[in-house]
Amino acid sequence: MAEALSVAQAATAPYMDMSASLLSQQPATSPEKLQPDAEWWITIYLYLEARLGVLRTWRYSWWAHWSRLAEFFLPRRYHWLVVANRMARGNPINDRIIDSTGTLAVQTCASGMWTGLTSPSRPWFKLDKALPWVELDADGKEWLEDTEARVYTVLGQSNFYTIMAQAFQDVVVFGTAPVIIYEDFEDVIRCYLPCAGEAFLAAGARLSIDTLYREFTFTVQQIVEFATLEKCPKQIQDHWQANNLDTEYVVCHAIEPNFDIAKKGQRKATVTVVPGIFPYREVYWLKGIKTPEPLSRRGFRMKPFMCARWAMVSNEPYGRSPCMDALGDDKQLQLETVRKAEFIEKGVRPPMGANPELKNEPNSILPGHTTYMSTDGGKKGFWPLFEVAPAWLTGLAADIKEVSQRIEKCLFVDLFMAISRMEGVQPRNELELTKRDLERLQSLGPFIELFETEFAGPAIQRVLEILENRRMLKPKPRSLQNVPLKINYMSIMKLAQRSAETVAMKDVFGTMGELSSAAKAAGVPDPIRVIDLDKAARKYGELANFPAECFFTEQEVIKHDQAREQGSQQAQAPQQAMAAVSAAKTLADTKLAPGTALGALTGMPTQGNA
Repeated sequence: MAEALSVAQAATAPYMDMSASLLSQQPATSPEKLQPDAEWWITIYLYLEARLGVLRTWRYSWWAHWSRLAEFFLPRRYHWLVVANRMARGNPINDRIIDSTGTLAVQTCASGMWTGLTSPSRPWFKLDKALPWVELDADGKEWLEDTEARVYTVLGQSNFYTIMAQAFQDVVVFGTAPVIIYEDFEDVIRCYLPCAGEAFLAAGARLSIDTLYREFTFTVQQIVEFATLEKCPKQIQDHWQANNLDTEYVVCHAIEPNFDIAKKGQRKATVTVVPGIFPYREVYWLKGIKTPEPLSRRGFRMKPFMCARWAMVSNEPYGRSPCMDALGDDKQLQLETVRKAEFIEKGVRPPMGANPELKNEPNSILPGHTTYMSTDGGKKGFWPLFEVAPAWLTGLAADIKEVSQRIEKCLFVDLFMAISRMEGVQPRNELELTKRDLERLQSLGPFIELFETEFAGPAIQRVLEILENRRMLKPKPRSLQNVPLKINYMSIMKLAQRSAETVAMKDVFGTMGELSSAAKAAGVPDPIRVIDLDKAARKYGELANFPAECFFTEQEVIKHDQAREQGSQQAQAPQQAMAAVSAAKTLADTKLAPGTALGALTGMPTQGNA
């Protein structure tokens, strides 16, 4: 059967190797091959097209809402309709944005989230053992640090951080940002981010997103590079052979849990898309075209996509966003900005009235020009029909400023620009500044927690799976065998909390140092003896994100202490020997008198016994 795929075949796809090199290997003419039995594919195709239609219906209200959000905040990240061969893509798309306060606030909020949660310039996660009672040896700790470094390297050399910068804009505006992570021949991983209007989502019984459908446009050349010419249907092959490389088609894509599909009209007859060993499956096909077979089908052992949502509601698959709260303010801002411009224009160029005698005469209201008119009786010349009051402009400008501040507050601009916009009494020390930042960051706590659970964790696990499949990780040491891993995140909130702890520790260390000096002067026991300095040093290094490999292990510290003590003893031995020799020589040179204690010790008789 054409539908039967082996596990090895289902685990790979041509797009894993797509590149200019793969495209250069494609033949110039259509390959000669027999059309496969398409009965299995017709069942799958009808199922996919039907479910895509249902998901489109469920998404309609969100789709309409996104159009308003895009219109006023981010028009370049939205597709109203996914249609091939549109020639008007360069038309202006932001005519509704007169005042860019909302768009700039989105950029500030998204950049702050990107820097705080997935910054490429600092560590933002750490691998650790999930079982706290398990003791790791040096090999286990080294494996965790090495694996962590490899993940950071792969993320940095791929397009992950570029995609995340855009994903945060999408989640701030639309509330939802699905990201697909594929294994890639050139970059190890490759990330893809559908824009609003392309993706369709569905949630599972655990209320997490487990289904992603999308539609997008590809040219003939892109389809051939993606699926290879052999897998392309006859329509694409004919375009390729005729050198019509830039003709577009709408490509559909489905990722969902893997289950058999029932054949319509046939009881107990099912079709298997990929082997049941894969929990998730994926299919690519051309929209609305009954091709002999799909462009690609593949199975995954874990979900290959993750979805960032700002806030979730019940079992709704799409998230709510802060821009939804600020949409009314942004509409008001755009309208008031237009009215302000009209107000200023009426003051500078007011509507004018003129005597009817000037109707057919040369006239002008431009500076330096002369207008000739009759002065016999009545009002002559030009006069303004509408005179603006300057006080009105002051009130309008003040309201615009207030509305702009509300938009920026909805998008947390005051949080991310806290230092540059700090007003009032300035913080007196580092601890007070840290506590202020922590207070502001509390409002972001729910999103940060949801992001780490639904997005960051699955993304890192997906990268680890790809590295393991490609044998790019060292073998696990014995101490980590059958030990699950845990991902510790270092988000902006956790960093602020840690910063507060490190500042507090600094204050304690400084105070204890002063008390220690005072105790020595007073001749009383040193109070610093109540602190375990070794544990305090390790804890401070952990809070300050100091590299763990720069610390000696406890066993190494013990060995070093023993070696230091042994060396000290060896250094003192010659001095002790010299002291003994000196004492013996002194004793030998001493004249012993009868009746003295020294004489009694050496056995000399006392004066009474002489």
